[in-house]
Order: sequence, then structure tokens, then C-alpha cells
Amino acid sequence: MSASFSVAVEPKPKGGTFSLVTTRSAAGSKLAFRFATASNDKTAIVWDSETGHKLCVLSGHEGPVTCVLPLRDDSSAECSSIMTASTDMTIRVWELNSRDSFEGLEEQFCKRVVTEHKGLVNCLVQLNSELVCSGGEDLCLWNKSGELHHIFHRQSVFKDERGPIHSVLKLDNRHFGVVTASHYHRLSLFDINTSVATETNHFSLQFVSYLEECGEEPISCLTSISGNLFASAAHKGGVVLWSTNSLRPVKLFNCTAQQPNRSLLTNIAIKQIQAVGERYLFVTVANGFEVYDVIGQEDAQGRLKPLASHLNAHSCAITYLEFVESRAFLVTAAEDNAVRLWGSPNKPPRDTADVNTSYKASIEDFLGIDLNPKAKKKPLPIVPMLLGEMNLHPKYVTVTRYLGKYGLATAGLDGMMVLWKDGDEERDKRDIQIQRFLTHAGFLSGETA
Repeated sequence: MSASFSVAVEPKPKGGTFSLVTTRSAAGSKLAFRFATASNDKTAIVWDSETGHKLCVLSGHEGPVTCVLPLRDDSSAECSSIMTASTDMTIRVWELNSRDSFEGLEEQFCKRVVTEHKGLVNCLVQLNSELVCSGGEDLCLWNKSGELHHIFHRQSVFKDERGPIHSVLKLDNRHFGVVTASHYHRLSLFDINTSVATETNHFSLQFVSYLEECGEEPISCLTSISGNLFASAAHKGGVVLWSTNSLRPVKLFNCTAQQPNRSLLTNIAIKQIQAVGERYLFVTVANGFEVYDVIGQEDAQGRLKPLASHLNAHSCAITYLEFVESRAFLVTAAEDNAVRLWGSPNKPPRDTADVNTSYKASIEDFLGIDLNPKAKKKPLPIVPMLLGEMNLHPKYVTVTRYLGKYGLATAGLDGMMVLWKDGDEERDKRDIQIQRFLTHAGFLSGETA
């Protein structure tokens, strides 16, 4: 990727999260790609992915909007509505129609205001084509229209569990259920039961048990790796890999246990883990990051060895990371206000006869090494190189989202959403447009449009 970018800047509410939303354009012949942001000024905004222009502001919440969820059918990536959740204890369902412009129509979009939560709502997860789970002070099940199936009041059952739910994970490889995480040191398992009431199914939540205790540190994040594995991480560096079949830990490791420069890690905090290709984990570790192969090599003490490690990637704690598989680079954002791109400028040579999956190839390109067991070994962990840096936000970025050919979107505490474009690609587009214009005007009579 070129180090030069063209930028579209829009004022945006402070903080927030990203979610990519796709809808049909008014003509109905192509997909209009849009993304939505939720923020602390009580609104959500829908943006045009190509131009970075604001399409509409969804207002009505009375507290910061904590998350936004596109509601999709199983058979399509398109979505016609989104859900937003807030600290005001409500969830709102918004309809996104096929209009190219939404200006002035925000109030018409809100189809339903859900008020059954008795505390703030932190997260929304779509379980299937009809069912949504929300987590916060309570745990709830809804249909896509916002009609309540069941509410589980946590505080009436969990006397020791600290804080609201911050993560909900759907279990794919067992009977229907979810695992939840809060700032407690144990995960909670819930079954989702089905009963038939009149002509429709009714779903309810049943607490089964806490999962096995694997430490005393609060759990900071939870993510799915594959149909057979998921991972949880604790604030101070501990990562646990869990089997979705047995719901027991299958591997435990500490992201900082074997690092010689522990003086860099005075404020260890794992804020995020991202799974890639059902095998690789990207983990934030204070000011840096590490990359693990969950089925990779272990040392003599049984500790998982990182493929890559850069514990001083920023001067302050990393707030967000995103690995872009199609481009084989890692995006990091930190409290030093910088957004950085990491990877390798040199791609490893490959045997043309070697059958390689796309995710493994992208990891190899990111590391600059061949992971084939027969290949010449390089000492691990690799230290990824800095490929580029983007400095425009006066306050730190809280979230990024790579939008494919549309570029990279960033948003943070400064009240801005920035859409970054690849400079080389944008220059090529402009050259083509200029050539077509000159040809049409007759200045390039020997060329064809």
C-alpha cells in the first residue's frame, strides 16, 4: 500500500464503534456500501463508504450509543435495518430503505424503541436470521423487530459478578447457547431453550454454570476462533483457548511471560484479540502487539511461542488493532494519537506446487517468512516493520475499519470520522478520468474512451 493517501474528513460524534452496512441503491441494480458509527453524543451516523459523506444522523437516544448492529438475513449480506444500544437502557431498531439520501428523515427510520432493559446495554449479537442477544446489566433475547423473548436479570442471581456484560459469544458447535464475559474472572454459560407458544417459537435464556476458573484477573475480551475454539483474555496478559465442545480450556498462555523486556510492560493490558483464519490470534499487549498460531509450537515449559512480537509499537497503550487479510498488513491505533500500518515489505518466495490457503498466505506475507515446515527457519518471534503512519486525529482513535476498495475509516475522541484512500489507486482513477475527458473533448483523438 502506498504511504500517500487522499482523505475525506467529516465531523463525527466522539468515540464510537464501526459496523459495515450494505443496502440496495435506489436504482436497485447495484449495492450501495454504507457503514454506521455509534458514539458518545447519543447518536449513530450512517456514512457513504465511497465518499465518506454523512447520509443521516440517527438521533433519539438519551445516553451515549454503545454499539450498532446491522441486521441481516442468513442468505444475504444486505441489511435493511440496524439496531443501536445505549447507556439510556434502551435499544432502537432503525429501518434503512433504498434511498441514496436520508437527510431529514431520521424520525421516520426508528421502527421501535425497546425499553425492557433495566440498565445500560453494552453489546448486541445477531444469533441467527431472526434472533438477537443483548448484554449489559441484563441479558436479553429479541427478534429482529425488537420484540422481547426473554430477559435474564443478572443481579438477582449473580451476587459476586462485577460490572455489566461487555461481550456475548454465540456457540456454534453445540446445542444453542451463548457465553458471556464481564469484568469478573469467570465466563458464564447460558442455554437458549425453545418452546412453542401459539404459532410461533418462544426462546428463553437459562443459566447453566460458570466455566472453569483459569485465574483471578478480570476478563477483558472474548472472541470466536473457529467452530471448535474460542478465546478469552484477562487484563494482565493471560489468554485461554476454550473448546466449544467440552467448554473446557485446552490451552493457556501468558502474552508477556517469556518477554525479556518486561520493563516495557509496567501497565500490561490486553484490550483486544482478533482471530484470523480460524488459527491465528492478534493480541494487543499494552503499547504493543503479538501474533500467535493457536496450533503452533510450544516451548519446554508448554508455553505458546509467538510468531511475531512488537512490544513497543506505540508510545502509549494500543486502543484498537485490525489485521487486513487482503492486504497483509496490521492497523494499530493508540493513545499517542497515531494510526500505524505494520507488515513486511518483502513477500516470501513460494513453491508453485504448494497449496496454500488465503489466510495462511496473508500471514506469511505479513511476517515475510514461509511457514511451511520444510522451509528454512527464521528465529521467532518476528518483529514486523512499520510500513506507514497516519497522523491527522488530534485525539486518539478508538476504532478502525478497512472497507476494501473504499479505503480505511478511523474515528476517535476528537469528534472526527476520517476516510483514508490509497494514494496510488486514487491517482490511477484520476488519470483514467482525465484521459476519458480529454478523449471525449477531442484532445486525444487517437485514443478511445
